Amino acid sequence: MKKICAISTVEATMIQFIIPAMRRMKENGYDVTLVCTMTEKFYEEYSKEFTCINLQMKRGLSIVDLIKMPFVFRKLFKNGQYDLVQYATPNASFYASLGALMARVKRRVYCQWGIRYVGNSGLMRRALKLLEKITCMCSTHIRPASWKNLDFAVSENLYKRAKASVIGDGGTVGIDLSVYKLDNKETNKAAVYQQYPQLQNKTVFGFVGRFNRDKGINELLGAFSRLQREYDNLALLLIGEADESLPQYSELVENNTSVVTTGWTKEVPKYLAAVDVLVHPSYREGFSMVIQQAMALEIPVVTTDIPGPSEVIEKNVTGVLAEPRDTDTLYEMMRWMIEHPEDRTAMGKAGRSRCEKLFNRERMLRLTLEDREQILKSAYNE
Repeated sequence: MKKICAISTVEATMIQFIIPAMRRMKENGYDVTLVCTMTEKFYEEYSKEFTCINLQMKRGLSIVDLIKMPFVFRKLFKNGQYDLVQYATPNASFYASLGALMARVKRRVYCQWGIRYVGNSGLMRRALKLLEKITCMCSTHIRPASWKNLDFAVSENLYKRAKASVIGDGGTVGIDLSVYKLDNKETNKAAVYQQYPQLQNKTVFGFVGRFNRDKGINELLGAFSRLQREYDNLALLLIGEADESLPQYSELVENNTSVVTTGWTKEVPKYLAAVDVLVHPSYREGFSMVIQQAMALEIPVVTTDIPGPSEVIEKNVTGVLAEPRDTDTLYEMMRWMIEHPEDRTAMGKAGRSRCEKLFNRERMLRLTLEDREQILKSAYNE
């Protein structure tokens, strides 16, 4: 029986992006081990299915961990005798790639679902880029989230093109369309309206995720503030919680009855049902599960023209693109959505069709399984 080890820094990534694929691997006869920073609840739930190793890893940079953790992984891999290791998220990927190389694991797969140094500058950018390059050098196979992300990485000399490929048309594990059923949309919308009656009879712009700078939250709030001065029937539904203070527009969020914040929630499909237009103005992104979720519910999208999001949507068919870090173009695209309700409806329907064809979970799990099996069959030698 072939042995696979899947690693991420935090359990949230493991649950959302890795376990569905590992479950499919197990169903096909593979022995799967999961490694991440685990809570007791996570361990109790998933150790029934997989071998689980709770390895505490901190987010952020630590010189001590950069030196120590690769040796921890080296020991883990030597003991486990894995046929393939795969890793995602920056810190875990650096530690695991270097540890796997030292342990002489023959197949080392880097799930490059984002590039951390993008959006940084100066010394921090150089340091993060060096870590990224080392991770890529230590990996035998790289699976970026999208073709534009692959092109960017190659242009940055992170790796040679021959080392990398994209699963399907991009993404990680795709969308479980059974969770995003159109039949449930009206019921969920009514429940949200009951909870937040101020959303009714308005064009509702939605945002999903942590409210932080890199997600473009300041540009979104700035554009919405301008639009509110022109239109009376607008609302903004922020699905998530703040990652940092937002001093520039805190007054708008706190005192504007047309801006609703749900806080952290597992009920994303429910709240998305009340959204007319998803706005996702991120500075950097892997492939954006959020955009796929919105499209699955026939919600048109305004996002930024960056690798990942610009590939999830089909420009001017399922959504429109604004420039990153640019409040003016974001405002213009949001305004266009207000002025063209019939086009919004058509874009929403086209988005659902695109999800069904390209990003449905069954397709992505099948393609991921085929990819890993092909890697395992390869006669790669150091």
